[in-house]
Amino acid sequence: MTAMSVDERQQLAQSVRAACERLSPEGRVRAVAYDGRQMHRGFDAELWQVLCGQVGVAAIGLPERFGGAGYGATAMGVVAHELGRSLASVPFIASAVLATSLLLAAGDTEAEQRLPELIDGERTAAAVLTEDGGLWHRDRVCVAAEQAPTGWMLNGVVRHVLHGGSADELVVVATVGRELALFVLDTTTHGVIIAEESVLDGTRPMATITFSSAPAICLASGDAVEDAVTGSVDLAMAVLSAEQVGACEHVLQLATDYARTREQFNRPIGSFQAIKHKCADMLLDLEWARSASQAALEAHDVGPIDESAWRASMAKAVCSESLRNAAHANVQVHGGIGFTWEDSAHLYLRRARTDEVLFGKPAEHWERLGARAHLL
Repeated sequence: MTAMSVDERQQLAQSVRAACERLSPEGRVRAVAYDGRQMHRGFDAELWQVLCGQVGVAAIGLPERFGGAGYGATAMGVVAHELGRSLASVPFIASAVLATSLLLAAGDTEAEQRLPELIDGERTAAAVLTEDGGLWHRDRVCVAAEQAPTGWMLNGVVRHVLHGGSADELVVVATVGRELALFVLDTTTHGVIIAEESVLDGTRPMATITFSSAPAICLASGDAVEDAVTGSVDLAMAVLSAEQVGACEHVLQLATDYARTREQFNRPIGSFQAIKHKCADMLLDLEWARSASQAALEAHDVGPIDESAWRASMAKAVCSESLRNAAHANVQVHGGIGFTWEDSAHLYLRRARTDEVLFGKPAEHWERLGARAHLL
């Protein structure tokens, strides 16, 4: 794992931010996420091509032998932070982090052959893990695999698959008897039915996927699969927490900018104690979240697996609550305008509420941490 210098982090962040500001301003985010006429493949394909082809975001954390930069989770966090600030509708978490890490963990030739097109952004992938896209646990796997004379067949229905409607291929965790196995198949495969879901946050498109005797390729099976999936989900949660920190940072900026310019009783509303308290609480939430996210990313790169797991849960719980609180406070600071469609406050509130349930709710992760500390 190559360590990224401070200067390299700053340059990467500047490159991603510049691409998002140029290609994905708020008007573009709204058009892609909420105007079906502007949607292409369910995400901002133009921005994704630039990010992958010119900045190399999908390759930033992969080992060099697979064409990556070898920088690890910390560099992924830098990218995610900037994507979270702009609410960029791209499949970074779904394809470049979660699905790609699962393929990498499989250690299979078939899996490795699929990486170059994912790195280039020519194709995208989605991970099918649990019945509802929530907390990862082997008991929540609802796809079953059975071996037929012609090969492996998958059956089951999975909801809330992140970027499932726009994916070119699916990485699926399925049960084979009492064991887990990892499979891959194209979304155009016979027996795969994908239905786009109506979602709260249009920048996080999801789909319900039905497998009906769908032929798939088995990449790995046995006890190692559960460890591989757990590690990939922990990585995804750590990177997601960096996105949440970026969004929280921008929400605070929106609130303070408005508080400085909006006047009431011939004075800026930021001079009133109630508004000051809200902005101060938002800053505390942001710094708390930033520390938790950075700890989770660094632990994934250099820490033992057990430490990486609990820090990922900690970051998921802390950052979800921080962004939720900040998004709600931002609406209140904006007053009546904050409740309107035209203002940007609701966009971040939608993202906060959606991210809160991805990979498990904060309460579930607090319970996991409590059990680990023998408090429950």
